[in-house]
Amino acid sequence: MGYCRESDPFYRMVVFECTSNGTLYEHVHHGKAAQLSWDRRMKIAIGIAKGLRYLHSELQPPSTISKLNSKSVYVTEDFTPKLVDFECWKTMFSKHSKMLGHLNNESSFPGHLDFLKDMPSEVQCNSFAFGVILLEIISGGLPYCKDNGYLVHWAIKYLQQPKEISKLVDPELTNVRPEELAVICNVVRRGLEPRRSQRLSLQTIAGDLENGIGLSLTLM
Repeated sequence: MGYCRESDPFYRMVVFECTSNGTLYEHVHHGKAAQLSWDRRMKIAIGIAKGLRYLHSELQPPSTISKLNSKSVYVTEDFTPKLVDFECWKTMFSKHSKMLGHLNNESSFPGHLDFLKDMPSEVQCNSFAFGVILLEIISGGLPYCKDNGYLVHWAIKYLQQPKEISKLVDPELTNVRPEELAVICNVVRRGLEPRRSQRLSLQTIAGDLENGIGLSLTLM
Protein backbone atom coordinates (compact mmCIF):
# COMPACT_ATOMS: atom_id res chain seq x y z
CA MET A 1 0.00 0.00 0.00
CA GLY A 2 2.97 2.28 0.49
CA TYR A 3 6.46 2.67 1.87
CA CYS A 4 8.60 4.89 4.06
CA ARG A 5 12.20 5.80 3.25
CA GLU A 6 13.83 8.07 5.78
CA SER A 7 17.46 9.05 5.48
CA ASP A 8 18.03 10.48 8.94
CA PRO A 9 17.54 8.44 10.98
CA PHE A 10 17.88 5.59 8.47
CA TYR A 11 14.51 3.85 8.29
CA ARG A 12 12.83 1.57 5.80
CA MET A 13 9.24 0.32 5.99
CA VAL A 14 6.82 -1.27 3.54
CA VAL A 15 3.11 -1.08 4.38
CA PHE A 16 0.91 -4.01 3.36
CA GLU A 17 -2.83 -4.50 3.59
CA CYS A 18 -3.74 -6.39 6.76
CA THR A 19 -4.52 -10.05 6.04
CA SER A 20 -5.59 -11.34 9.42
CA ASN A 21 -6.61 -14.76 8.10
CA GLY A 22 -3.07 -16.08 7.78
CA THR A 23 -1.53 -17.87 4.82
CA LEU A 24 -2.94 -20.36 2.36
CA TYR A 25 -0.38 -22.87 3.66
CA GLU A 26 -1.82 -22.64 7.17
CA HIS A 27 -5.38 -23.15 5.96
CA VAL A 28 -4.64 -26.06 3.63
CA HIS A 29 -2.27 -27.97 5.88
CA HIS A 30 -3.30 -27.03 9.41
CA GLY A 31 -6.90 -25.88 9.06
CA LYS A 32 -10.15 -27.77 8.69
CA ALA A 33 -11.35 -28.84 5.25
CA ALA A 34 -14.85 -27.63 6.14
CA GLN A 35 -13.57 -24.08 6.62
CA LEU A 36 -11.71 -24.11 3.30
CA SER A 37 -14.60 -25.37 1.16
CA TRP A 38 -14.32 -26.24 -2.51
CA ASP A 39 -15.82 -22.86 -3.51
CA ARG A 40 -13.33 -21.00 -1.34
CA ARG A 41 -10.47 -23.00 -2.81
CA MET A 42 -11.63 -22.16 -6.32
CA LYS A 43 -11.95 -18.48 -5.40
CA ILE A 44 -8.38 -18.51 -4.07
CA ALA A 45 -7.06 -20.34 -7.16
CA ILE A 46 -8.60 -17.82 -9.54
CA GLY A 47 -7.46 -14.90 -7.39
CA ILE A 48 -3.84 -16.08 -7.42
CA ALA A 49 -3.95 -16.61 -11.19
CA LYS A 50 -5.35 -13.12 -11.77
CA GLY A 51 -2.69 -11.60 -9.53
CA LEU A 52 0.10 -13.39 -11.39
CA ARG A 53 -1.40 -12.41 -14.75
CA TYR A 54 -1.31 -8.79 -13.64
CA LEU A 55 2.33 -9.05 -12.57
CA HIS A 56 3.46 -10.90 -15.70
CA SER A 57 1.55 -9.18 -18.48
CA GLU A 58 -0.20 -6.02 -17.26
CA LEU A 59 2.42 -4.41 -15.02
CA GLN A 60 5.11 -2.31 -16.68
CA PRO A 61 7.83 -3.32 -16.24
CA PRO A 62 6.61 -6.90 -15.64
CA SER A 63 7.37 -8.63 -12.37
CA THR A 64 7.32 -12.09 -10.82
CA ILE A 65 7.18 -13.64 -7.35
CA SER A 66 10.70 -14.78 -6.52
CA LYS A 67 9.60 -17.55 -4.14
CA LEU A 68 6.03 -18.40 -5.06
CA ASN A 69 4.45 -21.00 -2.78
CA SER A 70 1.44 -21.40 -0.51
CA LYS A 71 3.29 -19.53 2.26
CA SER A 72 3.54 -16.43 0.08
CA VAL A 73 -0.25 -16.35 -0.42
CA TYR A 74 -2.09 -14.54 2.37
CA VAL A 75 -5.87 -14.57 2.66
CA THR A 76 -8.24 -11.90 3.90
CA GLU A 77 -11.28 -12.52 6.06
CA ASP A 78 -13.42 -13.14 2.97
CA PHE A 79 -10.75 -15.53 1.60
CA THR A 80 -9.44 -13.22 -1.09
CA PRO A 81 -5.80 -14.17 -1.81
CA LYS A 82 -3.00 -11.61 -1.61
CA LEU A 83 0.43 -12.31 -3.09
CA VAL A 84 3.44 -11.18 -1.08
CA ASP A 85 7.08 -11.33 -2.13
CA PHE A 86 9.06 -10.64 1.02
CA GLU A 87 12.21 -12.05 -0.60
CA CYS A 88 12.01 -9.36 -3.26
CA TRP A 89 11.75 -6.62 -0.65
CA LYS A 90 14.63 -8.09 1.33
CA THR A 91 16.79 -8.03 -1.79
CA MET A 92 15.77 -4.49 -2.62
CA PHE A 93 16.53 -3.25 0.88
CA SER A 94 19.87 -5.03 1.06
CA LYS A 95 20.87 -3.35 -2.20
CA HIS A 96 19.16 -0.04 -1.52
CA SER A 97 22.17 1.98 -2.63
CA LYS A 98 21.97 0.44 -6.09
CA MET A 99 18.28 1.25 -6.33
CA LEU A 100 18.87 4.96 -5.80
CA GLY A 101 19.71 7.19 -8.71
CA HIS A 102 18.12 9.02 -11.58
CA LEU A 103 15.71 7.26 -13.91
CA ASN A 104 16.60 7.47 -17.58
CA ASN A 105 14.78 6.90 -20.85
CA GLU A 106 16.05 3.35 -21.26
CA SER A 107 14.64 1.83 -18.10
CA SER A 108 11.92 2.29 -15.55
CA PHE A 109 14.23 1.57 -12.64
CA PRO A 110 17.92 0.69 -12.07
CA GLY A 111 18.67 -2.85 -13.15
CA HIS A 112 15.59 -2.96 -15.41
CA LEU A 113 17.38 -4.46 -18.40
CA ASP A 114 19.05 -7.18 -16.33
CA PHE A 115 15.68 -8.01 -14.81
CA LEU A 116 13.99 -8.36 -18.20
CA LYS A 117 16.79 -10.62 -19.42
CA ASP A 118 15.85 -13.17 -16.75
CA MET A 119 12.10 -12.61 -17.05
CA PRO A 120 11.15 -15.59 -19.31
CA SER A 121 12.79 -18.05 -16.93
CA GLU A 122 11.17 -16.46 -13.86
CA VAL A 123 7.74 -16.41 -15.49
CA GLN A 124 8.00 -20.11 -16.34
CA CYS A 125 9.10 -20.87 -12.79
CA ASN A 126 6.00 -19.03 -11.51
CA SER A 127 3.83 -21.18 -13.81
CA PHE A 128 5.35 -24.34 -12.33
CA ALA A 129 5.05 -23.06 -8.76
CA PHE A 130 1.40 -22.14 -9.33
CA GLY A 131 0.78 -25.69 -10.56
CA VAL A 132 2.15 -26.99 -7.26
CA ILE A 133 -0.07 -24.59 -5.30
CA LEU A 134 -3.12 -25.82 -7.22
CA LEU A 135 -2.20 -29.39 -6.30
CA GLU A 136 -1.98 -28.38 -2.65
CA ILE A 137 -5.36 -26.66 -2.89
CA ILE A 138 -7.22 -29.68 -4.28
CA SER A 139 -5.35 -32.47 -2.48
CA GLY A 140 -4.37 -30.96 0.87
CA GLY A 141 -0.94 -32.53 0.37
CA LEU A 142 2.36 -30.92 1.29
CA PRO A 143 4.69 -29.94 -1.59
CA TYR A 144 7.21 -32.34 -0.07
CA CYS A 145 7.19 -34.64 2.92
CA LYS A 146 9.68 -37.23 4.06
CA ASP A 147 7.24 -40.14 3.91
CA ASN A 148 5.63 -39.47 0.52
CA GLY A 149 8.27 -37.45 -1.31
CA TYR A 150 7.31 -34.72 -3.77
CA LEU A 151 3.63 -33.98 -4.30
CA VAL A 152 4.24 -33.51 -8.03
CA HIS A 153 5.71 -37.01 -8.37
CA TRP A 154 2.72 -38.53 -6.59
CA ALA A 155 0.18 -36.57 -8.62
CA ILE A 156 1.59 -37.01 -12.11
CA LYS A 157 0.24 -40.54 -12.62
CA TYR A 158 -3.30 -39.32 -11.93
CA LEU A 159 -2.93 -36.15 -13.98
CA GLN A 160 -2.03 -38.23 -17.04
CA GLN A 161 -5.23 -40.28 -16.74
CA PRO A 162 -8.39 -38.14 -16.82
CA LYS A 163 -10.49 -40.90 -15.27
CA GLU A 164 -8.19 -41.00 -12.25
CA ILE A 165 -8.08 -37.32 -11.29
CA SER A 166 -10.71 -37.77 -8.56
CA LYS A 167 -8.00 -39.58 -6.59
CA LEU A 168 -6.15 -36.27 -6.28
CA VAL A 169 -8.90 -34.70 -4.17
CA ASP A 170 -8.63 -34.22 -0.42
CA PRO A 171 -10.94 -36.95 0.96
CA GLU A 172 -12.30 -34.49 3.54
CA LEU A 173 -13.58 -32.18 0.80
CA THR A 174 -17.25 -32.21 -0.12
CA ASN A 175 -19.24 -30.58 -2.93
CA VAL A 176 -16.40 -31.05 -5.41
CA ARG A 177 -17.59 -30.24 -8.93
CA PRO A 178 -16.02 -32.74 -11.38
CA GLU A 179 -16.04 -30.29 -14.29
CA GLU A 180 -14.09 -27.74 -12.26
CA LEU A 181 -11.67 -30.40 -11.04
CA ALA A 182 -11.01 -31.31 -14.69
CA VAL A 183 -10.23 -27.66 -15.51
CA ILE A 184 -7.85 -27.37 -12.54
CA CYS A 185 -6.06 -30.61 -13.44
CA ASN A 186 -5.64 -29.59 -17.07
CA VAL A 187 -4.06 -26.31 -15.96
CA VAL A 188 -1.81 -28.13 -13.48
CA ARG A 189 -0.70 -30.68 -16.06
CA ARG A 190 0.30 -27.97 -18.54
CA GLY A 191 1.84 -25.75 -15.89
CA LEU A 192 4.08 -28.60 -14.69
CA GLU A 193 5.30 -29.36 -18.21
CA PRO A 194 9.01 -30.34 -17.87
CA ARG A 195 9.94 -28.24 -20.93
CA ARG A 196 9.78 -24.67 -19.71
CA SER A 197 8.99 -23.28 -23.15
CA GLN A 198 5.84 -25.44 -23.29
CA ARG A 199 4.36 -24.25 -20.01
CA LEU A 200 1.22 -22.16 -20.10
CA SER A 201 1.53 -18.45 -19.53
CA LEU A 202 -0.34 -17.04 -16.54
CA GLN A 203 -2.42 -15.02 -18.97
CA THR A 204 -3.71 -18.26 -20.51
CA ILE A 205 -4.00 -20.00 -17.13
CA ALA A 206 -6.07 -17.19 -15.62
CA GLY A 207 -8.35 -17.17 -18.66
CA ASP A 208 -8.85 -20.95 -18.53
CA LEU A 209 -9.71 -20.84 -14.84
CA GLU A 210 -12.09 -17.89 -15.18
CA ASN A 211 -13.88 -19.50 -18.13
CA GLY A 212 -13.94 -23.02 -16.74
CA ILE A 213 -14.90 -22.40 -13.14
CA GLY A 214 -18.37 -20.92 -12.72
CA LEU A 215 -18.23 -17.93 -10.46
CA SER A 216 -21.07 -18.93 -8.34
CA LEU A 217 -18.11 -17.89 -6.20
CA THR A 218 -19.31 -14.31 -6.56
CA LEU A 219 -22.28 -15.26 -4.42
CA MET A 220 -20.03 -16.07 -1.48
